[in-house]
Amino acid sequence: MSVQGFRLPQDIPPDEYPAPELFLAEARSLIEQAQQQGLVIRVMGPIALHYYFPQSVELYRRMERLGERVFTDIDFAAYGRHRSKLVPFFQSQGYDFHKDTMMYFGQDRHIYYGSKVPMIDLFFDKLDMNHCVDYRGRLEIHPLCVSLTDLLLQKLQIVQINDKDMKDAMLLLLASELGEVDAGMINLRYLARRMAGDWGFYHTATTNLGKVKAHTENVKALTDEQREFIGVQADRIVAALENEPKTVQWRLRAQVGTRRPWYREVSDWD
Repeated sequence: MSVQGFRLPQDIPPDEYPAPELFLAEARSLIEQAQQQGLVIRVMGPIALHYYFPQSVELYRRMERLGERVFTDIDFAAYGRHRSKLVPFFQSQGYDFHKDTMMYFGQDRHIYYGSKVPMIDLFFDKLDMNHCVDYRGRLEIHPLCVSLTDLLLQKLQIVQINDKDMKDAMLLLLASELGEVDAGMINLRYLARRMAGDWGFYHTATTNLGKVKAHTENVKALTDEQREFIGVQADRIVAALENEPKTVQWRLRAQVGTRRPWYREVSDWD
Protein backbone atom coordinates (compact mmCIF):
# COMPACT_ATOMS: atom_id res chain seq x y z
CA MET A 1 0.00 0.00 0.00
CA SER A 2 1.74 3.10 -1.22
CA VAL A 3 0.03 6.37 -0.48
CA GLN A 4 1.86 9.60 0.18
CA GLY A 5 1.94 10.15 3.93
CA PHE A 6 0.82 6.62 4.73
CA ARG A 7 3.23 4.20 6.40
CA LEU A 8 2.52 0.72 7.59
CA PRO A 9 3.07 0.41 11.36
CA GLN A 10 6.09 -1.86 10.87
CA ASP A 11 7.74 0.80 8.72
CA ILE A 12 7.69 3.41 11.48
CA PRO A 13 10.95 3.63 13.48
CA PRO A 14 10.61 2.64 17.14
CA ASP A 15 11.59 6.11 18.36
CA GLU A 16 8.66 7.60 16.40
CA TYR A 17 6.13 4.95 17.34
CA PRO A 18 3.19 5.95 19.58
CA ALA A 19 3.09 4.52 23.09
CA PRO A 20 0.44 1.87 23.87
CA GLU A 21 -1.28 4.31 26.22
CA LEU A 22 -1.86 6.66 23.29
CA PHE A 23 -3.65 3.93 21.31
CA LEU A 24 -5.90 3.18 24.29
CA ALA A 25 -6.68 6.86 24.87
CA GLU A 26 -7.25 7.58 21.17
CA ALA A 27 -9.63 4.65 20.69
CA ARG A 28 -11.73 5.77 23.64
CA SER A 29 -11.68 9.40 22.50
CA LEU A 30 -12.80 8.51 18.97
CA ILE A 31 -15.65 6.35 20.28
CA GLU A 32 -16.84 9.13 22.55
CA GLN A 33 -16.50 11.85 19.89
CA ALA A 34 -18.40 9.68 17.41
CA GLN A 35 -21.14 9.04 19.96
CA GLN A 36 -21.65 12.78 20.36
CA GLN A 37 -22.40 12.92 16.64
CA GLY A 38 -24.80 9.99 16.73
CA LEU A 39 -22.26 7.57 15.21
CA VAL A 40 -21.63 4.11 16.63
CA ILE A 41 -18.11 2.68 16.43
CA ARG A 42 -16.76 -0.08 18.64
CA VAL A 43 -13.19 -1.28 19.04
CA MET A 44 -12.05 -4.83 18.29
CA GLY A 45 -8.81 -6.77 18.74
CA PRO A 46 -6.19 -6.45 21.52
CA ILE A 47 -7.35 -2.97 22.49
CA ALA A 48 -10.80 -4.37 23.27
CA LEU A 49 -9.20 -7.07 25.42
CA HIS A 50 -7.32 -4.36 27.34
CA TYR A 51 -10.60 -2.53 27.98
CA TYR A 52 -12.47 -5.68 29.03
CA PHE A 53 -9.76 -7.27 31.16
CA PRO A 54 -7.46 -4.64 32.70
CA GLN A 55 -6.73 -7.08 35.52
CA SER A 56 -5.34 -9.57 32.96
CA VAL A 57 -3.11 -7.22 30.95
CA GLU A 58 0.05 -8.33 32.75
CA LEU A 59 -0.72 -11.98 31.97
CA TYR A 60 -1.52 -11.01 28.37
CA ARG A 61 1.94 -9.48 28.06
CA ARG A 62 3.63 -12.47 29.69
CA MET A 63 1.88 -14.73 27.21
CA GLU A 64 4.09 -13.02 24.59
CA ARG A 65 1.12 -12.27 22.36
CA LEU A 66 1.93 -8.56 22.20
CA GLY A 67 5.11 -7.52 20.43
CA GLU A 68 7.43 -4.68 21.35
CA ARG A 69 5.05 -2.13 19.85
CA VAL A 70 2.01 -3.73 21.57
CA PHE A 71 -0.57 -2.25 19.15
CA THR A 72 -0.23 -1.81 15.39
CA ASP A 73 -3.55 -0.08 14.69
CA ILE A 74 -7.05 0.46 16.01
CA ASP A 75 -9.69 -1.88 14.59
CA PHE A 76 -13.27 -0.63 14.68
CA ALA A 77 -16.65 -2.04 13.75
CA ALA A 78 -19.33 0.40 12.60
CA TYR A 79 -22.79 0.40 11.07
CA GLY A 80 -23.04 0.71 7.30
CA ARG A 81 -25.79 3.29 7.66
CA HIS A 82 -23.17 5.69 9.06
CA ARG A 83 -20.70 5.05 6.22
CA SER A 84 -20.97 8.44 4.51
CA LYS A 85 -20.69 10.33 7.80
CA LEU A 86 -17.57 8.57 9.01
CA VAL A 87 -15.25 10.01 6.35
CA PRO A 88 -15.84 13.62 7.47
CA PHE A 89 -15.82 12.47 11.09
CA PHE A 90 -12.34 10.95 10.87
CA GLN A 91 -11.11 13.90 8.80
CA SER A 92 -12.32 16.20 11.58
CA GLN A 93 -10.16 14.14 13.96
CA GLY A 94 -7.07 14.70 11.81
CA TYR A 95 -7.13 11.47 9.76
CA ASP A 96 -6.97 10.99 6.00
CA PHE A 97 -8.41 7.97 4.20
CA HIS A 98 -6.51 5.36 2.25
CA LYS A 99 -7.72 5.96 -1.31
CA ASP A 100 -6.95 2.50 -2.72
CA THR A 101 -8.93 0.79 0.02
CA MET A 102 -11.79 3.27 -0.39
CA MET A 103 -11.90 2.63 -4.14
CA TYR A 104 -12.01 -1.16 -3.93
CA PHE A 105 -13.55 -1.90 -0.54
CA GLY A 106 -15.28 1.31 0.53
CA GLN A 107 -18.66 -0.36 1.02
CA ASP A 108 -17.19 -2.79 3.52
CA ARG A 109 -14.02 -1.25 4.89
CA HIS A 110 -12.18 2.06 5.37
CA ILE A 111 -8.56 2.62 6.35
CA TYR A 112 -7.55 5.94 7.92
CA TYR A 113 -4.10 7.27 8.78
CA GLY A 114 -2.09 10.37 9.53
CA SER A 115 -3.02 11.46 13.03
CA LYS A 116 -2.23 10.19 16.52
CA VAL A 117 -1.94 6.48 15.60
CA PRO A 118 -0.48 4.99 12.40
CA MET A 119 -3.63 3.32 11.10
CA ILE A 120 -7.32 2.82 11.78
CA ASP A 121 -9.13 -0.11 10.16
CA LEU A 122 -12.90 0.28 10.08
CA PHE A 123 -15.29 -2.55 9.11
CA PHE A 124 -18.96 -1.99 8.30
CA ASP A 125 -21.72 -4.28 9.58
CA LYS A 126 -19.62 -7.45 9.48
CA LEU A 127 -16.17 -8.97 9.47
CA ASP A 128 -16.35 -11.14 6.36
CA MET A 129 -13.15 -13.15 6.32
CA ASN A 130 -12.99 -16.98 6.28
CA HIS A 131 -16.45 -16.88 7.85
CA CYS A 132 -18.78 -13.97 8.53
CA VAL A 133 -19.12 -12.27 11.92
CA ASP A 134 -22.20 -10.06 11.72
CA TYR A 135 -22.35 -6.95 13.94
CA ARG A 136 -25.70 -5.59 12.78
CA GLY A 137 -27.83 -4.72 15.80
CA ARG A 138 -25.04 -5.77 18.19
CA LEU A 139 -22.72 -2.78 18.57
CA GLU A 140 -24.61 -1.23 21.48
CA ILE A 141 -23.99 -4.25 23.76
CA HIS A 142 -20.87 -2.59 25.22
CA PRO A 143 -20.12 1.16 25.27
CA LEU A 144 -16.57 0.81 23.89
CA CYS A 145 -16.08 -2.65 22.36
CA VAL A 146 -17.79 -5.26 20.26
CA SER A 147 -19.25 -7.95 22.49
CA LEU A 148 -17.17 -10.71 24.08
CA THR A 149 -19.13 -13.19 21.96
CA ASP A 150 -18.20 -11.40 18.75
CA LEU A 151 -14.56 -11.05 19.84
CA LEU A 152 -14.43 -14.83 20.24
CA LEU A 153 -16.18 -15.39 16.90
CA GLN A 154 -13.50 -13.25 15.23
CA LYS A 155 -10.91 -15.77 16.40
CA LEU A 156 -12.94 -18.91 15.80
CA GLN A 157 -13.61 -17.98 12.15
CA ILE A 158 -9.90 -18.07 11.18
CA VAL A 159 -9.11 -21.26 9.26
CA GLN A 160 -5.33 -20.85 9.53
CA ILE A 161 -5.39 -19.70 13.13
CA ASN A 162 -1.99 -18.57 14.41
CA ASP A 163 -0.27 -18.29 17.78
CA LYS A 164 -1.43 -14.71 18.43
CA ASP A 165 -5.05 -15.44 17.64
CA MET A 166 -5.02 -18.57 19.81
CA LYS A 167 -3.60 -16.53 22.69
CA ASP A 168 -6.37 -13.96 22.27
CA ALA A 169 -8.89 -16.80 22.42
CA MET A 170 -7.17 -18.18 25.53
CA LEU A 171 -7.51 -14.86 27.32
CA LEU A 172 -11.17 -14.62 26.34
CA LEU A 173 -11.87 -18.11 27.67
CA LEU A 174 -9.85 -17.51 30.82
CA ALA A 175 -11.30 -14.13 31.77
CA SER A 176 -14.91 -14.42 30.56
CA GLU A 177 -17.97 -16.08 32.00
CA LEU A 178 -20.07 -18.34 29.77
CA GLY A 179 -23.81 -17.81 29.80
CA GLU A 180 -26.86 -17.13 27.66
CA VAL A 181 -26.81 -13.33 27.40
CA ASP A 182 -24.39 -10.94 25.71
CA ALA A 183 -23.87 -8.42 28.50
CA GLY A 184 -20.60 -9.19 30.29
CA MET A 185 -20.22 -12.78 29.10
CA ILE A 186 -19.79 -15.08 26.12
CA ASN A 187 -23.28 -15.95 24.91
CA LEU A 188 -23.46 -19.72 24.32
CA ARG A 189 -27.01 -19.45 23.02
CA TYR A 190 -25.98 -16.95 20.34
CA LEU A 191 -22.92 -19.00 19.36
CA ALA A 192 -24.95 -22.20 19.06
CA ARG A 193 -27.69 -20.61 16.98
CA ARG A 194 -25.12 -18.93 14.74
CA MET A 195 -23.47 -22.27 13.99
CA ALA A 196 -26.67 -24.34 13.69
CA GLY A 197 -27.23 -23.28 10.09
CA ASP A 198 -23.61 -23.02 8.96
CA TRP A 199 -21.66 -26.29 8.98
CA GLY A 200 -18.53 -24.59 7.61
CA PHE A 201 -18.29 -22.11 10.47
CA TYR A 202 -19.16 -24.86 12.95
CA HIS A 203 -16.35 -27.04 11.61
CA THR A 204 -13.77 -24.23 11.73
CA ALA A 205 -14.88 -23.09 15.19
CA THR A 206 -14.86 -26.51 16.83
CA THR A 207 -11.51 -27.33 15.19
CA ASN A 208 -10.06 -24.07 16.51
CA LEU A 209 -11.35 -24.64 20.02
CA GLY A 210 -9.47 -27.94 20.01
CA LYS A 211 -6.34 -26.20 18.77
CA VAL A 212 -6.60 -23.49 21.43
CA LYS A 213 -7.01 -26.11 24.16
CA ALA A 214 -3.96 -28.04 22.96
CA HIS A 215 -1.85 -24.91 22.44
CA THR A 216 -2.12 -23.91 26.09
CA GLU A 217 0.69 -26.43 26.72
CA ASN A 218 3.02 -24.19 24.69
CA VAL A 219 2.25 -21.02 26.67
CA LYS A 220 4.64 -20.93 29.61
CA ALA A 221 2.94 -17.98 31.30
CA LEU A 222 -0.14 -20.09 32.06
CA THR A 223 -0.43 -22.14 35.21
CA ASP A 224 -1.74 -25.71 35.15
CA GLU A 225 -4.98 -24.45 36.70
CA GLN A 226 -5.38 -21.84 33.97
CA ARG A 227 -4.74 -24.42 31.24
CA GLU A 228 -7.35 -26.70 32.77
CA PHE A 229 -9.88 -23.86 33.03
CA ILE A 230 -9.37 -22.83 29.39
CA GLY A 231 -9.89 -26.46 28.37
CA VAL A 232 -13.11 -26.70 30.39
CA GLN A 233 -14.42 -23.49 28.84
CA ALA A 234 -13.55 -24.69 25.32
CA ASP A 235 -15.29 -28.02 25.97
CA ARG A 236 -18.41 -26.25 27.25
CA ILE A 237 -18.61 -24.17 24.07
CA VAL A 238 -18.12 -27.23 21.83
CA ALA A 239 -20.87 -29.05 23.76
CA ALA A 240 -23.25 -26.11 23.29
CA LEU A 241 -22.54 -26.04 19.56
CA GLU A 242 -22.98 -29.79 19.22
CA ASN A 243 -26.19 -29.96 21.24
CA GLU A 244 -28.01 -27.23 19.30
CA PRO A 245 -30.53 -28.66 16.78
CA LYS A 246 -29.17 -28.22 13.26
CA THR A 247 -30.93 -27.00 10.12
CA VAL A 248 -31.51 -29.16 7.06
CA GLN A 249 -28.92 -27.07 5.22
CA TRP A 250 -26.35 -27.80 7.95
CA ARG A 251 -26.97 -31.54 7.75
CA LEU A 252 -26.74 -31.60 3.96
CA ARG A 253 -23.49 -29.63 4.00
CA ALA A 254 -22.08 -31.87 6.74
CA GLN A 255 -22.46 -34.84 4.40
CA VAL A 256 -20.08 -33.14 1.95
CA GLY A 257 -17.63 -32.24 4.73
CA THR A 258 -14.19 -31.01 3.75
CA ARG A 259 -14.27 -32.61 0.30
CA ARG A 260 -14.94 -29.12 -1.00
CA PRO A 261 -13.99 -25.74 0.51
CA TRP A 262 -16.10 -24.80 3.52
CA TYR A 263 -14.73 -21.27 3.96
CA ARG A 264 -14.00 -18.13 2.01
CA GLU A 265 -10.46 -17.52 0.83
CA VAL A 266 -9.11 -14.13 1.87
CA SER A 267 -6.35 -12.00 0.37
CA ASP A 268 -3.92 -9.62 2.08
CA TRP A 269 -6.35 -6.78 1.45
CA ASP A 270 -9.10 -8.67 3.25
